[in-house]
Amino acid sequence: VAINATNAQFPADAPSLTERYINSKVAINATNAAAKSRSSSALLHPGTVIRDDISFPFCQAWSSSDATNRTLSPFDDWHARHPNWIVSNETEDMFCVEPYCEKGSNSYPCLNDRRSKLINDYWTYYNNQFKSSCDKVHYRSMWSSGWSADFLNAQEGLIDAANNFHAPLVMSAPWHYAAIKKDSSHRTCSNADLTCYFLPYHSCGNLDDICGFTPREFGIPIDKCNGTHVKRITTSKMIEQVEIWTERGFNAYQFLTRKQLWLRRAVFDFKRIFRMKHGPESDCSVIHVRRADIIMHDKHARKYYPIADYVNLIPMEKLNDPNHTIFLLTDDANAVKEAHEFYPHLRWKYIDRPRHKGSSGGWENQTPSLNPALELIVLMAIFDLVQDCSSFVHGHSGLSDYIWTHMAANAGNKRVTRLRVDEQKQVFDEKYLHSEEELAKFLEEKRASKE
Repeated sequence: VAINATNAQFPADAPSLTERYINSKVAINATNAAAKSRSSSALLHPGTVIRDDISFPFCQAWSSSDATNRTLSPFDDWHARHPNWIVSNETEDMFCVEPYCEKGSNSYPCLNDRRSKLINDYWTYYNNQFKSSCDKVHYRSMWSSGWSADFLNAQEGLIDAANNFHAPLVMSAPWHYAAIKKDSSHRTCSNADLTCYFLPYHSCGNLDDICGFTPREFGIPIDKCNGTHVKRITTSKMIEQVEIWTERGFNAYQFLTRKQLWLRRAVFDFKRIFRMKHGPESDCSVIHVRRADIIMHDKHARKYYPIADYVNLIPMEKLNDPNHTIFLLTDDANAVKEAHEFYPHLRWKYIDRPRHKGSSGGWENQTPSLNPALELIVLMAIFDLVQDCSSFVHGHSGLSDYIWTHMAANAGNKRVTRLRVDEQKQVFDEKYLHSEEELAKFLEEKRASKE
């Protein structure tokens, strides 16, 4: 599988990150005077303007208050223009970054490890997105369908823009993870697009500069973006190797989702609080129960599987381990209740957040909290938290592909297992349109049999 190529393997004699932070030469401090001693560590104060010629790892102090300032910080401005720098460590008091090289380079401090191909792709996208003329752009409609559909479209656009059009990709707005789809309210930022959360991905300005206006409502046709002399290249042609489970697709996705500092801190705090609440564990399994609108796809409707079908796929040695935890991911509040009701002896953990009940949210309603920022913070935290686990049970779901890719790409030497609840079963069928009612009837029969 292509994604296995991203597993990390540092050279055995490579200095540890701590050693490199403490012992490396530093090229910047708050007064722009270069520190000369190898025994000095570079710890920058929040808001420090970072010099472009810095070349060795450094850290910057931060705190929970950074999560409340949803504007581009000086670090964000610098980081957007230095795609080969990766955030390598995060603690309560600081985060640290270090540079990586393109494939084939072994010069210190860069390491020719798992990130070399990633950095090579980053430079390809950066040069196209930031160095190309903005007289023409590859303009794509933001689908606002679901996480996987939205980013599959964006990944394809980024790759297509660099390889075929040689013009920057620009995604339209609004995005339903930055504004409520029903009425465009509760906007995370005024543009309500990817740049509410992630580093700028092009240098062509906002949609006012490109289209003549920033769309404020969902469903505005792409051909309405004609208020400037910018040439807009659109396409309906699909290209290959852009899915999240391919290396090229995953690298494009990671480029587009490089976090702004406020989001990085918000996700860090969310994960810290979650782990403190649930304590240490020896091992865990992830169950992703996708329900909600999957029964509304007509002939492509999918089944509401009972929790039992997921649990039965977890190996017995894990279920019998009193320290084993099941991390339940679901868009259905009924699934959480079902798990505790029928499996009270198992150790469950789940994120305490607003959820729809079954299909009550309707079609493609991913913001039951009416807080798009919270929904996105939860998703970004999930992609990290699942990496603590060694097995993943799920049904057909694009989001499951993204969850699994984060698990597999960061597994290192740990063996991770993927199991499908709908393996060798009919995935799509019109008969599943009534699956919600059938599940409710099945559970009532189980309750009756216990009495």
